[in-house]
Amino acid sequence: MAKQEKYIQVGVTALRDPATGDFLPAVPLYIKAEDGAEEAEEKLIEDIGKLLAERIRRYKADCEAAGISI
Repeated sequence: MAKQEKYIQVGVTALRDPATGDFLPAVPLYIKAEDGAEEAEEKLIEDIGKLLAERIRRYKADCEAAGISI
């Protein structure tokens, strides 16, 4: 049996209808999973999580300083 290749979804894209300009159905985008791709993906998710948590913390602190309740 042939070895199955593994792919990782990295996003979606949608073309526009030339006649109306409306979006056509979205299509997933994949990249071929290579050695280390899953580990790199996990590290990226962790890094983004830390970045967003810090931004939300600063946003909440700025809102409190301005007297805005969220």
